[in-house]
Amino acid sequence: MSITFIIPSLARSTLSRTIDSLLNQTNKSWKCIVIYDGVDGPKFKDHRVQTFRIPKTGNDTKQMGESGLVRNFGILNCETEWIGFLDDDDTIHSDYVETLFKKYLKYDFVVWRMLNINGVVIPRLEKNELVINNVGISFCYKNKFKDLLFDKNINGEDFYFVEKLLNKTKNYIITDEVFYFIRH
Repeated sequence: MSITFIIPSLARSTLSRTIDSLLNQTNKSWKCIVIYDGVDGPKFKDHRVQTFRIPKTGNDTKQMGESGLVRNFGILNCETEWIGFLDDDDTIHSDYVETLFKKYLKYDFVVWRMLNINGVVIPRLEKNELVINNVGISFCYKNKFKDLLFDKNINGEDFYFVEKLLNKTKNYIITDEVFYFIRH
């Protein structure tokens, strides 16, 4: 069992801290795809961390920062059983991977509680449905939904991706653990 974390990046200085949160995982069954969005960025020594650069094409300045486009590149290049996401200025708890594989394998996707500067973000349920605009990118899912990609050129592409997941499956869980840390 393994998970690939997809990290869109503009080569910010915080990326090394994000990668460190992966290197510190108690379960080492993970890979990472860092996709530099029109910029050059550092390579990493650990063989589990692959880096790619998506070039900015022509005069298309809109491509820069389109995390949906960049995440799709990662999804299409992922071969592990699970896919997770990280932003290049965020981190995850050292027990994320271990907890996923010990407690949550029976689910199709897992929504992790987040901690940001305002405190813990607890995803809400309304009428037994997950409220999508209260999730963010703090989720992972089984890599069995091959046609599931992020929308391009929209704000909140992560919310719409979760909505697509919900249209595919209702087999998900909101964790008790706070394992995703937003550090803008």
